[in-house]
Amino acid sequence: MPSQKSNQKSLQIVGWVLFIGSALLFTVSTWQNDDLPGTLGSLLFLIACFVFLWPLVTER
Repeated sequence: MPSQKSNQKSLQIVGWVLFIGSALLFTVSTWQNDDLPGTLGSLLFLIACFVFLWPLVTER
């Protein structure tokens, strides 16, 4: 039976993956609309999502 801590970690990972998906969609949308500030902002958001996800997937 999975512990509550591992279940919580799994939910956090799913949440960050969803954030990454939305950041990718925002990046594509702003890129297609020639919105440079929006594209740069969504790329920064995408990078930040990976930064926050990294400790969760590399934790032992």
